[in-house]
Amino acid sequence: MRRFSAEWYKATSQCRFAGPWPDLSGPRVPIVPWLCPPLEATARRHFAKHGEVHEYLPGDWICPNVQVRHHYFVFVLSGLTGRIVATLEGQAGAGAMALSSAGRLASGNLNFMTGRPAIGRYQALAHTKLLVIDHRVTHETLWHESVDYLKIVFAQNELINLTDRIGFAMIGLLPAMDRLKALLLTWSLYYGTLSEENGKLMTTIPLPGRNTHVAQVIRTSTVTLDGLFAELKSEAGYRRSGDFMTFAVDALQGVHDWMRYADGEGAHLPRPKWVQDLLTSAQDEPFYAVDGSDAV
Repeated sequence: MRRFSAEWYKATSQCRFAGPWPDLSGPRVPIVPWLCPPLEATARRHFAKHGEVHEYLPGDWICPNVQVRHHYFVFVLSGLTGRIVATLEGQAGAGAMALSSAGRLASGNLNFMTGRPAIGRYQALAHTKLLVIDHRVTHETLWHESVDYLKIVFAQNELINLTDRIGFAMIGLLPAMDRLKALLLTWSLYYGTLSEENGKLMTTIPLPGRNTHVAQVIRTSTVTLDGLFAELKSEAGYRRSGDFMTFAVDALQGVHDWMRYADGEGAHLPRPKWVQDLLTSAQDEPFYAVDGSDAV
């Protein structure tokens, strides 16, 4: 598989909404699917202090077993990993997959307290550097932290669970094109750069993986995905340039409306009516280096 470019690694080594939290509801960004929320800043420092660096090539399995029996947290320093809810053997169709880029947990949050096996596999989707901490080390240090820090840990886990929940809801309820647009909205929120072309607001994002990865995230075939991108080309001016893609923001309005409706009336941190306003507001957020350089 072709390696991602240095420009792609640079773009994904930083992201928005990764600074100190204003309160326990987390960063001021709505819940979006298929990308693990950035780890809170003090938690990133815990990994920098106690983590052991591991490197993986594209396609390498992070855990050797189908069921995760190793009890450790895995934090992404650089690259991209997939959390695959499938065994990949003897199944019909693609398995559901979520993504973790730099500054996020790749695994470990599901069985920290219970120690039970977690269904699925964890795979490097790019040349990836990880920080690994045994659960026992975290247990030994966590309970010496303040109550406020313990609350942050629990809140972080809720954010991850809510991200997974909306992703599974979309897989079950939305057509393939809307699922693709939801993934593109997620990456536009965290990584997108806005520009204007012929009166249209456009966003440019680093690729959220190769086409095989994108197809697995939105649970469709690569043949269907090729058709979806062809449709986006005519509908939204979609184009690729190296490891980046550009398309019109207003193409995301429909799936944005669905997420607003799913949140319900009176939601905490409500989404704005227009997706352009959501992404324009995100442009005011600073990019944080989340590849470990911010957590020393």
